Amino acid sequence: MTAYVPTAAGWSEGGPEEVADGIFRIPLPLPNDSLKAVNAYLWRGDEGDLLIDCGWVDPRSWEVLTSSLDRLGSGLKSIRHLFATHFHGDHLGAAGQIREAGGAFVTLGMGDRETARILATDPELARSRTRELLLRHGAGSVAEALEREAAANPRPPWLSPLPDLFIDGGELPFQGHELEVLPTPGHTRGHLCLWDGSAGILFAGDHVLPHITPSIGVEVPVGGLPLLHFLRSLEKVRDLPAQLVLPAHGPTFQDLAGRVDQLLHHHEQRLRLCLEAVAAGARTAMAVAQAVPWTRRERRFDELDTFNQMLAVNETVAHLDLLAERGELSLGRSELGVEFTTASGGS
Repeated sequence: MTAYVPTAAGWSEGGPEEVADGIFRIPLPLPNDSLKAVNAYLWRGDEGDLLIDCGWVDPRSWEVLTSSLDRLGSGLKSIRHLFATHFHGDHLGAAGQIREAGGAFVTLGMGDRETARILATDPELARSRTRELLLRHGAGSVAEALEREAAANPRPPWLSPLPDLFIDGGELPFQGHELEVLPTPGHTRGHLCLWDGSAGILFAGDHVLPHITPSIGVEVPVGGLPLLHFLRSLEKVRDLPAQLVLPAHGPTFQDLAGRVDQLLHHHEQRLRLCLEAVAAGARTAMAVAQAVPWTRRERRFDELDTFNQMLAVNETVAHLDLLAERGELSLGRSELGVEFTTASGGS
């Protein structure tokens, strides 16, 4: 077949594209999502295929996946192993359908096990915990808007049923390669990358993306210091001798260290902006989120849709919590919920 070569702007369309020997990138459309698509990667094997990420439970995405497999002379029954980089619906949503259709073995990161269990068995608990976090950080208006929109237009399930195995590192033998499973917590607790050291190929999931930084702090159960883990995970992969990076969103790229440095710099800038907002009088995560710009276009908080406002508040919490951990902010409580002040207590 003729390889499809995308431009940076056209990465979400076309395909499948052969990105390395026997490895094909399949962009799967995302319904009602500004990201447009998620990349699934099919690695053809002599004794069955490996699929890395698999798209939403969505008819259009499913049609693109199955037709792409047909074009490649593969098929659902050829997929022996489905490796999900993390639990989010665009990466794991169709896993149950794929397993039912062809018997694929499904793995997910150990750090995502509790979140996966909650989403599979009690999605209402997941929603209530998201609401509690928003209320605790002064974002009651966002919580109410999310509930209204969820009632009017429910999203497809993120996970059903549970994976076959939860893993936390180790090796994954495939097609004569000893692939290393790299725990890279941050975007989620259990996020995994897959490293082929012999070929210098990194399947990066959402950990290192070419044009955007992944959301931080959006999972259940909430808590911990997700931004700290994300920054450490970036440093962990920075010096891998990668010849090719295969991200979950966006075109493939080569300069892993350069992109990691950009992401580290981006978050240091965001930490500084959050600190400045608190020093100027913002006390809650909601107030800080309203004070700082969002996306590469530097949009105002009120220009974001409700879902992205929720992501913005959660990411702001992650930044403020890290500043508190570093001793640059102090935590307190008032009738508004959790409040942050400069370490000296003044404005």
